[in-house]
Amino acid sequence: MKKYYSKFLLSILILVLSVNNIFSQGSGIGNNTFPIEDIQLPKLNGHKFITNSFLPNPFIKSKIKSNLGFATSLQTELPLKRFGDSTNIQINADITYTSGYFAFDYAITDWAAIWLNFSGIARIGTNTASIFVSGITANTNFETGLLFKIKEFKKAQLSSSISINNSNSTQLSIYEYIKNIIDSNRYVVNNSLVTNYNPLTGNIDLRFAYSPSPKWSLLAYVDGGYGEMIDIDTLVNKSSYSFGASFTYDLGVSSSIPFGFGAAFKINSLSPTKQYNAKTTQAYMMQIIYTGSKDFLIGLESNYITIPTQFNNINIHLTSFNLGWTYYFR
Repeated sequence: MKKYYSKFLLSILILVLSVNNIFSQGSGIGNNTFPIEDIQLPKLNGHKFITNSFLPNPFIKSKIKSNLGFATSLQTELPLKRFGDSTNIQINADITYTSGYFAFDYAITDWAAIWLNFSGIARIGTNTASIFVSGITANTNFETGLLFKIKEFKKAQLSSSISINNSNSTQLSIYEYIKNIIDSNRYVVNNSLVTNYNPLTGNIDLRFAYSPSPKWSLLAYVDGGYGEMIDIDTLVNKSSYSFGASFTYDLGVSSSIPFGFGAAFKINSLSPTKQYNAKTTQAYMMQIIYTGSKDFLIGLESNYITIPTQFNNINIHLTSFNLGWTYYFR
């Protein structure tokens, strides 16, 4: 685990040195000397909001956004039943997630925006035992929706969105496939090594932003949805929910350091691969982000994620690192 955090700290140092050098070459960029009215970033009460990949924000802005990351599991043991035996053996589950997404938002008016979001995530074991037990899962996701501003105050803003989410999930289940072949007493209608699902869901949410001073701010949201979800090996209609909040602080307001820091949490009833679980997926984030540009954000995120599995009382604990950027335009 220490080697991952050392890489993260090294990445932060490289980002601080290279990004600050690039943007400080432009007039007024890198030292926050441009007028506040020229800033394209979301702002309230003189504060530039630092967005992240965790939470949707309530701002009606045209932007392009991208994020790329990877996650690796901390030491986790999963139970594995022997074929033809009721005893369990424990294996070390080395599991890796890779993810990425690209989003486009367009402000139709000053109170409404439409967005398109393409994303993908893959889960794979990095040793033979992990691949055998947990299999391989690959998800692609397309989401489109409308964001409406409900009310804007000097220090706060409230918005709501409606969206449709269509995803494709491909799962390679080696253990179950072999077990069904060996177990002659187990009747299975369709024993497939590879299964494919295309769940469709609809969601509605509330998004809130609050900035009591130019230095710091809060973001929060709550989301509810209903539609098809993956429940072990079939699609079922279920409701889902998620909620989260973040705190950010902008160093550039009171110093010549054009960077901000943030922390966030998120609770989701669905796993990252759209698998329904009785328990929730919990995620926590720390971020550092460059704020010296009037229309561009780039930063690093470090996440800690707890994902429940189909095994009783077994959770997968992940640490992940993401590089993301956002470009705002009129």
